[in-house]
Amino acid sequence: MQADTSCARLKPFPLWLASGISPANAWTYMFANFAVIGTLAFLNVAQSYILTEHLQLAKDTQGTVSGNLAFWNEVIIILLASPFGILADRIGRRPIVVFAAIAIAVGFTMYAYATSVFDLTIGRIIYAIGAAAGSGMVATIGADYPQEISRGKMIGLGSVMNAFGIVFLTGLMGRVPTILRDGGMDPIAAGQWMMLITAGFCVFAAVIFQIGLKGGIPASHEKRLPLAHLIRVGLSAARNPRVALSYAAAFTSRGDLVVVGIFISLWSVQAGTAAGLDTGEALKRGTIIFVASQTMALLWAPVMGWLMDKVNRVTAIIIAMGLASGGYLGTAFLTSPLEGPAMPIFIILGIGQVSALMTSQGLVGQETKPQERGAVVGMFSLWGAVGILFATAIGGRLFDSWAPYAPFVVMGIANLGLLIAAIFIRVTSPGLILRPAVAAPVVAPNL
Repeated sequence: MQADTSCARLKPFPLWLASGISPANAWTYMFANFAVIGTLAFLNVAQSYILTEHLQLAKDTQGTVSGNLAFWNEVIIILLASPFGILADRIGRRPIVVFAAIAIAVGFTMYAYATSVFDLTIGRIIYAIGAAAGSGMVATIGADYPQEISRGKMIGLGSVMNAFGIVFLTGLMGRVPTILRDGGMDPIAAGQWMMLITAGFCVFAAVIFQIGLKGGIPASHEKRLPLAHLIRVGLSAARNPRVALSYAAAFTSRGDLVVVGIFISLWSVQAGTAAGLDTGEALKRGTIIFVASQTMALLWAPVMGWLMDKVNRVTAIIIAMGLASGGYLGTAFLTSPLEGPAMPIFIILGIGQVSALMTSQGLVGQETKPQERGAVVGMFSLWGAVGILFATAIGGRLFDSWAPYAPFVVMGIANLGLLIAAIFIRVTSPGLILRPAVAAPVVAPNL
């Protein structure tokens, strides 16, 4: 396949853009990866501060409340992802992304002034509407902008920007309450400014999207598959044990993402305040742990990508699940995430998390027939959504009733079970050692 060199290239990368797409459009899309995914991840981290300082909820209820908020967040995303896709085909991608940034900003603003769990729930629903629009359009624009020969490079560069957004915005904004409190501001006002500054960044991003993204209606529309067809073809494909394994890996790996985002910060805030730290300082230290975990995941991702092309894809799943289960189960030996031994455990956890996500996508891309890929990838995403619902509904309650490490242990057990299943499939139905390169499916992150 040859690139159409009459079209623009995203310099300095060998990434050729589709007809009518300018480098400015493409760099704005990269900023969308940074901004949208980064702010989506940050709310889960910042929420623990709001629950503790603004609402002053009892510690033995915060896990359940956090899980419930994330549960309804995912329900909204599942319900609205397809309608936003259809609407984007009719009015264009740009208005949907601009709307998403504004809705996310409104959600952060409502969090800033929430005085009850009901207020948080309304704010989370508005935020989730923006998340459904934003995460879906980031994936869709990523499919629109490159030429086919550069599709994998576009996905890879977008994924790097996702990770930078999570690390940078979470690391920066998570320090705001401590900085403001050190300057003499009261805890509630400091939390409000943390959320309002983030909301302001979202509004700024909306302006950049309006200026930089390509306007108009796309020339070709992605085929929207009926749910009944998706389920029928997707379940039929699961007769292939390796496809079934990828579905199960989607369940655990997407649930892993939510557990890391919500419960590291919540556990850190509770452990820190119990040790005499103020909430802002505890959130800052928890943010450092989260950022370290995600930074190591970012650095490890190219290694895992190289490894995936060198070994059987089922073997890659085995490696990923071994790392993930080890990291998650290792939290059971911690009394606090702020202790010295916690950092290496959470670093292994981050490496395992990204490995599980990458290998599950790689396996389903390899094993799917081209004519079935849309339905199978849709079913893959559906299993990922179910994993998030499970992790949030069960994890939050166990956080309160069992132990703060309980959500991590539950996901560790799930990953361990999948490790055993992957070993069995590797022995009985290994598939090919290597397949021709197949781009991983575009699966929008849900944080």
